[in-house]
Amino acid sequence: MRADATELSAPPGPADVCIVGSGAAGLTLAARCGALGLDVLVLEAGAAHANPAVQDAYAGTVADPRVHWPLDTYRIRALGGTTALWGGRSIPFDPIDFEPRPWVAHSGWPIGYDEVARYYPAAMEAAEAGAFDHVPSAPIVPGLDGEWLHTTIERFSRPTNFWTRYGKQLTAARNVRVVTNAPVTGVRLAADGNSVDHLDVRAPDGTTWPVHARHYVLAAGGLETARLLLASDDVLPDGPGNAGGWLGRGYMCHLAATFGMAHFTGAPRSIGFDYERDAEGIYIRRRLAPTPAAQRAHRLLNGTARLHIRDANDPSHGDPVLSLMFLAAFAVKYEYSRAAREADRSIGPYLRHIGNIARHPLQLAHFVRTWGVKRYLASRRIPSIALPSRDNRYPLEFVSEQSPNWDSRVQLATERDALGMRRLHVDWRVAAADFDSARATYRLFRDELARTGTGTLAYEEDALEPAMLDAAAYGGHHSGTTRMSADPRNGVVDRDCRVHGVAGLYIASASVTPTSSQANPTLTAIALALRLADHLKERCA
Repeated sequence: MRADATELSAPPGPADVCIVGSGAAGLTLAARCGALGLDVLVLEAGAAHANPAVQDAYAGTVADPRVHWPLDTYRIRALGGTTALWGGRSIPFDPIDFEPRPWVAHSGWPIGYDEVARYYPAAMEAAEAGAFDHVPSAPIVPGLDGEWLHTTIERFSRPTNFWTRYGKQLTAARNVRVVTNAPVTGVRLAADGNSVDHLDVRAPDGTTWPVHARHYVLAAGGLETARLLLASDDVLPDGPGNAGGWLGRGYMCHLAATFGMAHFTGAPRSIGFDYERDAEGIYIRRRLAPTPAAQRAHRLLNGTARLHIRDANDPSHGDPVLSLMFLAAFAVKYEYSRAAREADRSIGPYLRHIGNIARHPLQLAHFVRTWGVKRYLASRRIPSIALPSRDNRYPLEFVSEQSPNWDSRVQLATERDALGMRRLHVDWRVAAADFDSARATYRLFRDELARTGTGTLAYEEDALEPAMLDAAAYGGHHSGTTRMSADPRNGVVDRDCRVHGVAGLYIASASVTPTSSQANPTLTAIALALRLADHLKERCA
């Protein structure tokens, strides 16, 4: 069933499992626990759709706004959570990500790849991203794959809003209750701090409701989950699970930059720049990545490179489609148009962009017609624009994991939101070793293109670090703030995603990932939520 807290006269009754948050992890966990016969209560702070007044609770401060997005972007406080913004990229972590790597500080998971991989097929199904098959149909650049570089692929969801995916199922289930406008403002521990007594929920009339369950799962995202635990400091002054001081620390996003120009020598039609579709109609795209052997030999962080379109903001490209992208930037969500909005929008560039459009009206008309169908009329949308290069040159869109960094953190500020909760302050930092790895990875790309005769890579190495900082923390990939560890001194949750030292309190979020891989965290967060559901079923037996 589904209810709104504004229509309730009393707090929801107890449940086997109470889930805080209705994003990808929370709703997948609710659906799986419900199917396993558990009594489930989902508490969502927002309503069916985002409301600016409710969204304001996400606002906070950033130590350096140049390198991190505002905290109320890339997060939606409503049913489905941030899947309303999700681009749908569905990629698993790699086996090497789970290993202790001497060159990556604080690396190594308390569980192995196989523990998560057995849940990836179900996670792909939950995300509507097709089969758990990430083997490319062909190399991205013929002749380039070898000992040091290889082609990988990414699969894409519809993209799926998880409330659209699971809403009817959960509403119809007799053992599942979804309550909206029910923000959780505190995790209240028993007097000894070893278990949860109840959750505080801010009732619509401003009072506080206690909500009870056998087990509690925080699935509020990489930032909000840490915020809620940090704010729950009445029994344990540093917050639950913070014996080692890691709560809110080790904050990772991904490092990214569209940087460098690759010029390939092969036939333009042989370059795998575009999207493909499999037999189910799933969109797939090829990428280039250092092999695990290369990562070990060259002491690299896990990373990947996609072939990108030319800079749409620079009218010298002469392409009417790119010029239209520049002119239409303010019609696109801020999270996906920030660079274009902040580009030079003076009259000179405007006129040059209009000139590009005027010179190629037929090309633009054809694109608009076909793109409109693929992007807005199809049930499975093409993820982004991929334009062939006329001269076989492509910018590289580089994405790399960020190593866990004690000094990169989220913490509570003094200002409070309308619910009385202290807002977040984010101090996102990048270690020098991360930039060293990025430079070494670019050198590897450059040298392998030259060695194999497949192309060249032109770039200025000294400009890579500022380019990555200018691109800012890769939006929405909030990870690591409640990291998983075998020892409470080294993290916040154990191998079962239970908060260290607190019985019955769990986390389902990318916040538990000790390292961030080359992959978007959503698929792995879903897989971990499915794994947690099986654990909770055992605990409730």
